[in-house]
Amino acid sequence: MISIVGSGKIGANVAVHLAMKGYDDLTLVDVVKGLPQGEAMDITHMLSAYGAETKVTGSNDYGDIAGSKLVIVAAGFGRKPGQTRLDLMNSNAGIIKDVCEQIRKNAPDAVLLMVTNPLDVMTYVSSRVTGFERHRVLGMSGTLDGSRLRNFLAGELGVARSSVTTMIIGEHGDSMVPIPGYTTVGGIPASKLMSPEKFDEVVKGTRGVAAEVIARKGATIHGPAAAVTVLVDAIINDKKAVFNASTYLDGEYGFSDVVMDVPMVVGKGGVERILEVELNKAEKDALDASYHILKDAISKLQITLPPRNDGSH
Repeated sequence: MISIVGSGKIGANVAVHLAMKGYDDLTLVDVVKGLPQGEAMDITHMLSAYGAETKVTGSNDYGDIAGSKLVIVAAGFGRKPGQTRLDLMNSNAGIIKDVCEQIRKNAPDAVLLMVTNPLDVMTYVSSRVTGFERHRVLGMSGTLDGSRLRNFLAGELGVARSSVTTMIIGEHGDSMVPIPGYTTVGGIPASKLMSPEKFDEVVKGTRGVAAEVIARKGATIHGPAAAVTVLVDAIINDKKAVFNASTYLDGEYGFSDVVMDVPMVVGKGGVERILEVELNKAEKDALDASYHILKDAISKLQITLPPRNDGSH
């Protein structure tokens, strides 16, 4: 069973994607009475139209996530026009703490996939609160950022999106660090196909596009749901696929006690291996700046987190 906590726009859209893929039965959980049940009914009717057999249920009881092998957390407040992801931090931290206490109690063996913003900090909170081994907690950050960068690059270079492979590390936010030498088009580094100025222009568009979508329609929905789905596919099918996503660092890239977006191998255990790539000085400096932004944010959390269980990380 796969459980989704939060039945708002993103959580419900994730459920639609996963239900259509038929990976496993789905349980939607939300504190709002009737909402997850209604979404489950609506999605079931959609599946019936297609002749699909995925079982989808809705609940207000966290006990119903028991036995989940994967829990996706999309609970909390979304960005409003003019807000940054970090503006949501303390509004969502308490919610995520409560959610993760319930996950620790009811689904102690699950892999935990975080969606709630600010994603890196909320993934950090979830890691601390659940006490799960670090490989079992990850955030979908770079998978989404990479899809946006892929779209811009494909349009700029006039190639298929499927020909573009991207590399973005650091914060899921304004200090994200795209790496042109590891961002490739048909295996050719983007740095060989466009000027640094043009790449920077594409990166600027990538950084700002979520805010533009939110300004136009109120929320980003379909992109995040698809990013979650490709990660779920890698976990459920043990693909050992390489993605950029957020995970707790314990010395990798020279950073500790922080969650950041890095390249990793994703399989049935979650984060099966972190890949460390060589960076030039400018990239190292940018990543260091991103790290300090996240550490400063963590220091300003207005919730009490349990001590880290050093044996589990």
